[in-house]
Amino acid sequence: MKNIAFIFIALLTFACNSKKSGEELAKENCSSCHKFPDPNLLDKKTWNDHVLVEMSYRLGMRNKFELLTTMPEEQFQSAVALNIYPDTPQMSVEEWQAIVDYYVTNAPAKANPQKSKSSISSDAYHFSQETFIQKSSFSGGVTSVKVHPDKAEIWVGFNSNKTLVLNANLEVTSNIRTTSPNVKTFFVEGKSYLVNIGKMYPNDQKLGSISQVKSDNKSEKLIDSLKRPVDMQLADFNGDGENDFLLCEYGYEAGQLVWVDGRSKKRHLLKNQAGARNVIIKDYTGDGKPDLLVLMAQAREGVSLFINKGMGAFVEKPILQFDAVWGSSYMEVADMNKDGADDIIISNGDNADYSNTKKAYHGVHIYLNDQKNNFKEAYFYPLYGATKTVAQDFDKDGDLDLASIAFFTENEKGKNESFVYFQNQGNLQFKTSNLNNPSDAQYMTLDTGDYDKDGDLDIVVGNYQFGKTKPGIKLTPGLQVRIFKNSINR
Repeated sequence: MKNIAFIFIALLTFACNSKKSGEELAKENCSSCHKFPDPNLLDKKTWNDHVLVEMSYRLGMRNKFELLTTMPEEQFQSAVALNIYPDTPQMSVEEWQAIVDYYVTNAPAKANPQKSKSSISSDAYHFSQETFIQKSSFSGGVTSVKVHPDKAEIWVGFNSNKTLVLNANLEVTSNIRTTSPNVKTFFVEGKSYLVNIGKMYPNDQKLGSISQVKSDNKSEKLIDSLKRPVDMQLADFNGDGENDFLLCEYGYEAGQLVWVDGRSKKRHLLKNQAGARNVIIKDYTGDGKPDLLVLMAQAREGVSLFINKGMGAFVEKPILQFDAVWGSSYMEVADMNKDGADDIIISNGDNADYSNTKKAYHGVHIYLNDQKNNFKEAYFYPLYGATKTVAQDFDKDGDLDLASIAFFTENEKGKNESFVYFQNQGNLQFKTSNLNNPSDAQYMTLDTGDYDKDGDLDIVVGNYQFGKTKPGIKLTPGLQVRIFKNSINR
């Protein structure tokens, strides 16, 4: 009996000692899908009331059918088909509670504040402003803006399934109808392409398409049945002399990165993952073949280099990895330190998720290239809701300036940060200004180019109204497009 009792006590002691902590369980379970999220990334309330609630459904700890009251049925059915919400618990109630306690105990009571930064002036520098206003539409609905490289035109996509062509006087010269909102206009070799997203809100339905605009301004579908496409590029990936299509299907839970053969239209899967945001095509290995630098958002966020091995085959090399709540929005590539190697500029500020709260790490990040395609962060400017940043030499002084928009900005207490211009002072130092931009819009789209063909680069931003207007913000009725017109050549 003594031996049996001893064995029982020993087994009980081992079981107690081998019980995993909340941190260990979190690392084990959370890291299986994305980078392990530190509790410090969000405040206690956001963890407890939002993020952990969603995670409990994804671990089978709650009845998944409760979600039908909070999401469209088509979205729910798609998630169920992907086994996003399992039928049975993936751990014990005690283990789940340990994870909850770990995050709620270690998270800050309030969201961490932004780091100190240089103040944003209202100096207009060498820019003036012009606007395109539609009196027939009270709120903004712009889904894309693109400056034509060869003509004095701006192409503007709308959530009403149309794309307007504006001339240098901001007069409408063409009205192109599409099957869904155009979120990107692409010009190459004299041809005009439109990326039609399908539905704007999160979904995995195959409603998106790529179309080409013909001479009669009619839109002809080239590729359809796409899951919420947001970017398209062209290059010859298999060496057959014909341009192929590279498509970022952002999706929601089940997006993908694919290339489509320009001849056969056969699709080749590169990455089966939601969140493909945008891609830069360039020969990064020096072997004469086009490689892909890709920004991925949605949980498993980061940047990867897809190395072209020939005949359309690619090998992925992870470059940067971000936290699951980082909110990657756009990637720009430019040589910021003039060493001959492309650097990476990341805008992160997507805040339309389960952690809709201020995030101190939202902003503009510059990662310098060591000339071997290894990258390290060298600059960060905190900017709530940062959406897109582009690099151009706007003042023609030989270095690259930045223009940035923030869709989920916090225009409060007199701040106006929905648009920020970064004038390069050298050595990754910048003077920042909103160019006297009024806080009367939410900018979701941005492009640069010489729209008036006077020899300098202008900045075009599009207004898209989403959610409630912030207190103290007075909207300009019908405002769709604002142009920061460059006069450095005058």
